[in-house]
Amino acid sequence: MRILLIFLIFCHISNCTINKDVKSNTSEQLNQTNESKYSINDINVNLIKINKLTETQLEKYNNFNLNTLDYSVKKIPEIYDYNYQYILGSSDKINLNLTDTDDIDNSYTIDPLGNIDLPFVGKINIDNSSLEEAKNKLISELKKYYQNPELQINIDEYNSSKIYVLGAVKSQQIINLDEKPMKLIDAVIKADYSPNAQNREAGSKGILRRDNKVYKIDLNNIFKSIDDRENFYLKKNDVLFIDKNSDSIQVFGEISKPGLYFPNENYSLTELISIAGINNITANKKKLYVLREDLDKFLKINIFQIDVSKPKNLFVGKKFLLKPKDIVIIPAKPIVKWNRAISLLLPQTDLFNSYNPIIQTGVKSNSSNLTE
Repeated sequence: MRILLIFLIFCHISNCTINKDVKSNTSEQLNQTNESKYSINDINVNLIKINKLTETQLEKYNNFNLNTLDYSVKKIPEIYDYNYQYILGSSDKINLNLTDTDDIDNSYTIDPLGNIDLPFVGKINIDNSSLEEAKNKLISELKKYYQNPELQINIDEYNSSKIYVLGAVKSQQIINLDEKPMKLIDAVIKADYSPNAQNREAGSKGILRRDNKVYKIDLNNIFKSIDDRENFYLKKNDVLFIDKNSDSIQVFGEISKPGLYFPNENYSLTELISIAGINNITANKKKLYVLREDLDKFLKINIFQIDVSKPKNLFVGKKFLLKPKDIVIIPAKPIVKWNRAISLLLPQTDLFNSYNPIIQTGVKSNSSNLTE
């Protein structure tokens, strides 16, 4: 719906009816007026010529950022303060060795209820316990049957502790944990995530579900931040869900490769033109548009225009940085629009051209008959 709205605005400016006046709407007015009363005619359009902007104005627009959710983990102590320990659970196998006697020396598999069944002792629950906690629980029970028991405990098989990496990653993973800690970067590499991957539709932002709570994360923070807190330890039953990339630029018009582009930071308009491949024959290079919603004002859109037919303006375009959700439109030349309209109005000319060789053959045949 948003794309359609902005496209209609572009059609509006193509007919030279751009309203350069900026109307302000206070919060009081918004509260008093029902949104359903607004239409496309209420949208304020501000036309800005990029090649006439000063360095200060360029910097202002380049520093514009959408209001986004905060994906920084370094602000969440319960995530980065976690110290990893392997947590025992159902299907794990542990090995017990009791000093001075071999009554219980054996390997035991933890049952679905979290218990192990020891000879002469019975069932002891060690579910959701670290190795040290399980050892203390067992010694506490063994003291009822043995004097000053000394117990050694080791894990033979790690089967219960898993993390899950799902969503828009190349290889979704269920990763088994063991006593060796695993950090976020280890998990995403296993899922074949790369911040420089060519498939930019695979996103970097998503959620972490831990202990019945949900946190927002951005995988790119691991690679961009020098703060190690962003690369935190993963915990048993963590679920990482990565969403598809929505930070795209939409490109339409007289170019070789229209569609969605997923820019890195400091991605300029000139770079986009060179990658998308502007059509030098049909494109109106004097009027290239970038449509950007102005979130500081209600119902306002900034439309940036640049004339790239002049090589010097490409240097200006290099200083103009594109932002996520920008819409770039390269319109056709007036003569191209006219030709396309005529081709729709007069399709019979194609029919005439198709039968022209037959007509010419018939004319020549009649001419020869007349001569004879």
